Amino acid sequence: MAPSPTTLALAEVQAERARWGEQNHPDLDPHDIDAVTRHQYAFRAQRWKEFNAQRAETGCEVKNRNPAAVPCTAWDGILLEEVYEALAEEDPVKLRDELIQAAAVAIAWAEAIDRRGNDAAVEARDA
Repeated sequence: MAPSPTTLALAEVQAERARWGEQNHPDLDPHDIDAVTRHQYAFRAQRWKEFNAQRAETGCEVKNRNPAAVPCTAWDGILLEEVYEALAEEDPVKLRDELIQAAAVAIAWAEAIDRRGNDAAVEARDA
């Protein structure tokens, strides 16, 4: 059995540490104006939250899909909402929580790809 996305993500963390060592970067580019940058990220987080709510509506139209049977919510919007929420956060404790949520969504998305039985995804995972 192939390793789970969680196992692979943790292995990638170890590989990054081995390659680059401990990394300590600023949360945002110090050349940017912090309040403006966070405001932009907060705006994008709110927009993705709105897109996701709209996608989840029962009248959502998606080509070749029955919205009544399958919700239109998609992984791209879920992940982007979490990432932008993290980028907008000033409080280090809340930022950490949002980053962990974003990582969890990314892993859940990878698990969903595995469940689809997509041959290319399975081959890449097993390589």
